[in-house]
Amino acid sequence: MAAICWWIFFFCCIISANSGPAWDEDLDTVRKENDIQSIDVEDGEMTVPQLIHKYGYRMENHVVITEDGYILTMFRIFQKHSSEKPKLPVLIVHGLFGSSADFVISGPNNSLAYLLADDGYEVWLANVRGTRYSRNHTSIMVETKEYWDFSWHEIGYYDLPTMIDYILDKSKVSKLYYIGHSQGTTTYFAMSCSRPNYNDKIALMIALSPAVVLKRVRSPILRVMLNLADKIEELLNALNIVELLPYNENTYRIAKHLCPVEEPNNLCNHLIGQITGPHPEMYDQKLGLAYMGHSPSGASTKQLSHFTQVARSGLFRQYDYGKRGNLQTYSDWKPPTYNLNASIAPVVIFYGLNDWMVHPKDVQQFATMLPRLVSANVVADKKFNHLDFILAKNARSQVYDKLIPLLNQNNNV
Repeated sequence: MAAICWWIFFFCCIISANSGPAWDEDLDTVRKENDIQSIDVEDGEMTVPQLIHKYGYRMENHVVITEDGYILTMFRIFQKHSSEKPKLPVLIVHGLFGSSADFVISGPNNSLAYLLADDGYEVWLANVRGTRYSRNHTSIMVETKEYWDFSWHEIGYYDLPTMIDYILDKSKVSKLYYIGHSQGTTTYFAMSCSRPNYNDKIALMIALSPAVVLKRVRSPILRVMLNLADKIEELLNALNIVELLPYNENTYRIAKHLCPVEEPNNLCNHLIGQITGPHPEMYDQKLGLAYMGHSPSGASTKQLSHFTQVARSGLFRQYDYGKRGNLQTYSDWKPPTYNLNASIAPVVIFYGLNDWMVHPKDVQQFATMLPRLVSANVVADKKFNHLDFILAKNARSQVYDKLIPLLNQNNNV
């Protein structure tokens, strides 16, 4: 859900279901290393591997295949400095319409992935099925309806276990740390409830704005969309649209004209505030524009539909196909509800009071449902919103500098 603001913005500006250009993982870094204290607007034109190399970090591309045939790419960032004591690897999972870029786009000294690498952690950045770097399958073409027949349940049930097992094998450890933002938390709890054996492979799960209970969405734009969800779904079905906003390099070009960095009150800034929660003083124009070169990164219509169902029903459960479809799929007229009591790995939560997508009361309610909650931490900045976990100027001081010590305290290799 982190990048849903881009989905709304560009759905209004660009009506297109065509894929953007394919990713070339062999591209060389196009620029020399720049001042690591800041980023360039042109970072929006680079791939994630190019960004990582540009700022002086060692990385590798890794490809894994899920049980149901989806081919996924992960990026492995090596420790910047070796630590005295070996540390468990960290898997970071992005939100809806996001990608691995979410955790490197702010540059060194500010991005979570780099800060973890600086602290001696091996960092693995996920790219879930259907996004810019994970658009392939062993037998199904990405252009087909069959390829896009998945929601975030399948990401949790297939993608995450495949990535976790691969990382543990490569790193020769039995556990890892998991950090998820928004949908990255939704998929985690779908996994930990549906495949409870994976709880034993998680040393600590850190949930940034967990999107599990969604009863109190505050964004006026999202409230309208929730009310019109049935009509929107009918329209998408009629147009045979099963994929929403794949990565397209034209997104960045359009944003440069519509949302120039010289105008602090430009359209993008205003729209983001109406969706994620207003916090203009912590929104960096240059960073926001660079981010729009990476997001939206693609998703299935079914993912968005599944979130709508959770928000409307107030229940964290599997996809609702309607009574007849549920009987065929689940042998019951209701979809199964995820049993959060089965999610027994330790969990730490961070949430914002000004999050207009995931209400703080919803997070507090969700926290009471977890059998092994370590802590639920409200961000001290009372204006901290949903997207601030990725882009805010104070994301490091408000969240990351508090998050990393928690990993160090729980490190038992």
